[in-house]
Amino acid sequence: MPTLSYDIVQLKNDKKTMRKATTIKDIAEALGLSRNTVSKVLNGGAVPEKTREIVLRKASELNYKAINIEVEQQKKYRILLLSGKPLSNFSYYITLVNAVENYCLKHHYEVFLYSYSSEITSLGSIRGHLKSLHIDGIVAIECFDPDFITFLCGLNIPTCYVDFPGVKFDFQDHHDLILCSDQKAVCEYVKSLIQNRRLRRFCFVGDYRHCLSFHERYLGMLRALYRSGIPHSQTSDILDSESAFDFGSVDALKQRISSFKTLPQCFVCCNDFVARMVARALLSMGKRIPEDAMVMGFDNTYISEGESPAITTFNVDKTYLGILATRTLIDRIEMPKSPTKTIMVDCDLIERESTGK
Repeated sequence: MPTLSYDIVQLKNDKKTMRKATTIKDIAEALGLSRNTVSKVLNGGAVPEKTREIVLRKASELNYKAINIEVEQQKKYRILLLSGKPLSNFSYYITLVNAVENYCLKHHYEVFLYSYSSEITSLGSIRGHLKSLHIDGIVAIECFDPDFITFLCGLNIPTCYVDFPGVKFDFQDHHDLILCSDQKAVCEYVKSLIQNRRLRRFCFVGDYRHCLSFHERYLGMLRALYRSGIPHSQTSDILDSESAFDFGSVDALKQRISSFKTLPQCFVCCNDFVARMVARALLSMGKRIPEDAMVMGFDNTYISEGESPAITTFNVDKTYLGILATRTLIDRIEMPKSPTKTIMVDCDLIERESTGK
């Protein structure tokens, strides 16, 4: 009996000193939040970022086992969002940049923004910055200068490009590329205009050498014409380099359009900005849109809807594009020897007044 009594007393003492495992309910009660909210945070659900931070901090304080394992295993990366131009000037990229920043914040990566200008920044200074920051990977946006791309490749830092120079370039093994399915989208829509509207005369407006996306859009138009058996000559297009022709000048566009012997029935433009300028040029010439000529752009930026007629365009989910670029870069960092990837993201047609919706 004495031995049995001792065992019972010892068991009671052990239970008192035994540490109780922290539960989701414990965290919720400590913060005055619902168990559903805490569960969402701990399982990667969508909640406000401030709420996420508060819950994760409290979970760590209370030694919640799952979160401690996650914190121990989570890797920290330093990501550079690099641009060849100030991204604040490009409405298309604002949403994409926010998506990259938010994704990095959510996963506790450090993110740095840097805009390169050959006029004020030397390549040597960039090399020094990257070395001092210990950058693990780069998301490159609006980087179309071949010399600059050569420099980036020479750094041997994992890089994910959103778009790429339009000129021939030897792609590197430790880099990945994300593009929109521009050629396919333009080809399908031009074919529909040929079949359903009986259009035959098309004009591409833009420097297709500027970047790969412009090049793909031009190829999309040519592909549709070829498949439809419609002959086409580059003399019917406005393909000047951006350094030689001002695509933002209504007068310059008006003069070039006036030089055509026959007015094109549809102007396929490299982006919404050029499409808006072409529309203004046509209107200043007394032409009706879309009755005399149709206009289509690309990117679905605010300028496509800002004036009448609203411009037919193509939209890509820019938030998804930013998240995809960051995820692709992280994969490249963690698996540096994996095959180079070119990822195509579908875009959606937004048909508006400029093509006679």
